[in-house]
Amino acid sequence: MFQSEKSMTLIMLLVPFVWALSGVSAKYLSFYISEDEVVVYRFFLSALSTLPLLLWMKIPLKISLKNFVICILLAFFLIGNYRTYFMGMQRGAVGLGAALVTVLIPIFVYIMMIFSKKSKPILKDWLALSIGVIGVALMLNLEQLNLERLVTGGNIYFVLAALTYAMFTVAASYMRNIHVLTINFYVCLIGLLIDWNLSYDSNHLFTLGSMDYIFWVNILFVSVIAGTAITAVYYSGLRIIGSKKSSAFSILTPFFAIALGAIFFGEMITIKNAIGILMAVMALFVLNDLKIRNMIPFR
Repeated sequence: MFQSEKSMTLIMLLVPFVWALSGVSAKYLSFYISEDEVVVYRFFLSALSTLPLLLWMKIPLKISLKNFVICILLAFFLIGNYRTYFMGMQRGAVGLGAALVTVLIPIFVYIMMIFSKKSKPILKDWLALSIGVIGVALMLNLEQLNLERLVTGGNIYFVLAALTYAMFTVAASYMRNIHVLTINFYVCLIGLLIDWNLSYDSNHLFTLGSMDYIFWVNILFVSVIAGTAITAVYYSGLRIIGSKKSSAFSILTPFFAIALGAIFFGEMITIKNAIGILMAVMALFVLNDLKIRNMIPFR
């Protein structure tokens, strides 16, 4: 793909933009289908689009028993992530929701790493974590929200989406000697089989023929572009410019998300929300310098 560090750095700007734009697509999809359907369609299209990419890049499909067992666990976490993120988009704001998930994931990952003793925090890390938590509280307007408003506004689902993806990230860090796209293929295939059998009503298949182009553009975007293609781009970035520089691009996602929410849905944020986003992003600058190097982007 792109082999020079300069060109790859420019291409990596697409990653946070596509992640943010996938929130817009999820919002549009919520006008057409339920969370039961979006999970199955995303898994199917992602697995289907990953297979030819694996063959083209000559990436082996071979997987060890340990990695396969972890993939099953990852599939459950990703099902939870897809469902809660979509449910949040059904009820809440695209921009603030996508920004909230983005800043919460590394915070949750770091907390989990502390408890798993994979990281030993120092004073500046605790300070960054505290600033991040305060920033998230401002984004959620926690001082004036009760549980009912958290649910109806969608924010509780965004928190759960970030938590399940953080669990996915930590579990994925235990995998060894396997390509990220191979993981993507098996996780999507296993997730498809699980969700199809547990919650999908096959009668929904008959409604696909009546869907318009807006549905198809958005389901293909979140599955193939934001799933398979951007995963390949992000992996190339890790290899060419390094994990530290690559992870830094994720910090741009909240700003893209807020801008796209305003453009597509006329969403506005309060000054307090904006301060919260800035505080959370400042915390990410510090936390991204830690040993959070195994984050795998299946968004």
